[in-house]
Amino acid sequence: MKFSYYLTLLFLTVSIVRVGAERVIPDPLIAASAKDAVEKLGLEMMKGNFKYGQERMYPRWKRRLALRAGGMEKLEVQLTSAQQQRIRIGLVVTAYRVGEPTAFFDVWRAKKLHPVTGEPVRDDTGREVITSHWLAIVPVTMQVKVPDRQLGGKIRTLEEDTCTIAVCEKGTDDWYFLTGLKPTVQDLRSLFPTLPSDEKSLGLPVSSAREIK
Repeated sequence: MKFSYYLTLLFLTVSIVRVGAERVIPDPLIAASAKDAVEKLGLEMMKGNFKYGQERMYPRWKRRLALRAGGMEKLEVQLTSAQQQRIRIGLVVTAYRVGEPTAFFDVWRAKKLHPVTGEPVRDDTGREVITSHWLAIVPVTMQVKVPDRQLGGKIRTLEEDTCTIAVCEKGTDDWYFLTGLKPTVQDLRSLFPTLPSDEKSLGLPVSSAREIK
């Protein structure tokens, strides 16, 4: 199997994007919270729980993917099929090293909704509460092992320097991720209009992939 094939399978769990935007500086505790959330994502992947990334997919992005797939049920089938494919070929995540977030952005101002009723939350004056979200760029080095059937089942070790994009409502530690399928720059700008298209402004870690002999 080709190296690009394995990376495609991984994109169905942790997506990598290259965009640009003007950064903000968060409280160190917020940066630590984002890093902890991505470490949790990696730990679940190392356990073989690829469904965790599906469960923690950023809701607005998941609805976008569902529209493309022809409905939420069809999207769930596609994501489940990808999980089963990883298991079938024997792909195992053996290492997931998370670095300090390289950039933060203040994105997506929206009405705060009650988690149970879904109705807008109002303050003491009766006004609807507007909330903003953090978007964090978190560098990751991920290593996987997978048997190559074309080489008689020989185990290949692949490693990639990448990043995870995490989104969280301000004032919470409830981080979601842009997982599922790899979003384009246009996708991101439609979700977060304040993000410019200049890659350099985002300050992404340099991405690279290699086979460990």
